[in-house]
Amino acid sequence: MNSAPITIYLLLGLYHQVWDVVFERLYHYHEGYPVVVLNPGALHSEKAYHLARSYGFSYVEMVPNNIEAAQNYLIQYIIDSPLVIKIDDDVFTSKNTIKNISKIYKQAKEEGVDVGFVTPVVNVNNVTYYHFLKTLNLLDEYTRHFEKPHLARDAKRQRIWYDPIVARWIWERSLPLNDISERFERANGNTYDLLPVRVSINCILFEKRLLIENLGFSSRGPILPGGFTVVPVRKGPLAITDEESINFYADVHKYGRIVALNTIVGHLAYNPQREAMLKWFSENRNRLLEDVRR
Repeated sequence: MNSAPITIYLLLGLYHQVWDVVFERLYHYHEGYPVVVLNPGALHSEKAYHLARSYGFSYVEMVPNNIEAAQNYLIQYIIDSPLVIKIDDDVFTSKNTIKNISKIYKQAKEEGVDVGFVTPVVNVNNVTYYHFLKTLNLLDEYTRHFEKPHLARDAKRQRIWYDPIVARWIWERSLPLNDISERFERANGNTYDLLPVRVSINCILFEKRLLIENLGFSSRGPILPGGFTVVPVRKGPLAITDEESINFYADVHKYGRIVALNTIVGHLAYNPQREAMLKWFSENRNRLLEDVRR
């Protein structure tokens, strides 16, 4: 690939129903950086290929379905930029997302932070939803309706992770996505927060060398017929997925997990909310594009 300061890759997975909107938003807001669509497992291959081609994105397809191995290969052998942005296939970018997480990365580096990765505020996220609620003055309302929000609490004990009612409530306060993201920029300026806990990596900026020096994302093995995975013997909190491993590197090496408070992205749902939120998406698809097409 031609050298660029940043390369973006879009990691495809189980949300093919939303790809057309995800691709269109990324096309408008990728800031001119090269975009690679990575399809591990060749899921909905024809649709993925034609979407990538229609938007001028590069396309890489790999089998078997091992998302960590696919990402490691892409980062080590195909991407040659020093900075990488990884985005999942159910994440909707706003118009200042790429620009502002890049700005916060540069600022944090200049301030002497050993940056592990930078994430925008993600609306449906069991950590950064707190920043979403705080910036929009929704903490009290959320507490009255659901529960007190916490940064440091097991994800599976939080309704933001498992309850589609909460995901819908958050999304109704996230649209239009560009307008809400502009509110974050105005309210928070170029500020960021250092996260003390593991956070999802569905939209992150990181240095390529971070993964190369740590031997890449850890992997649990390919998915076999019947949905089974090859899982190594696990005793204790070993890192066996991409998310676990990059957060582990941040802990061990004291790399900063940074949330950029000047921008947001929309995350459709966690897996327990998936079916209900896909239905919500089908009913609200046009609302997720109206700010792009104004």
